[in-house]
Amino acid sequence: MNRILITFGLLILPVLGVCDTLDYWHVYYNDSVIAKFNSVSQDLKIEIDRFRINEGDTLTVRHGDDTPCINCKFILFVRDEKNRKLRITETGEFWGKLSFDLKDLIEIGDKNESKRYDFYYWEQDDSGDKTPMKFVLQVIFKEEE
Repeated sequence: MNRILITFGLLILPVLGVCDTLDYWHVYYNDSVIAKFNSVSQDLKIEIDRFRINEGDTLTVRHGDDTPCINCKFILFVRDEKNRKLRITETGEFWGKLSFDLKDLIEIGDKNESKRYDFYYWEQDDSGDKTPMKFVLQVIFKEEE
């Protein structure tokens, strides 16, 4: 009887189990990691002192999951607090660098009177199908001297 219950349990368990992928992403200021997030992270906010940013400084996001997309484009774009799409970047490499020039973002922000930037990520395969867009990061440029 125990063998029947164990066999039945082993057969039914995979049907009842729920699998989900865990997305993860790291944020770099130039080449230094400043934050690590995953799909269960609650606070996705980073504050950067705008007066410490030098010419050529970049903010880079590298995104991954346990089911890498083959022959895909990996896309990151930025919107300001007024929901305007400001910049977009992409790579064809899994865990590739998706980078933005920080001075460029600040200049756009100064023109549009924006201080907050929301970063969204998605993947697009060869046929043009896209994964749902994910909010991955919020950057706020502080004005401290």
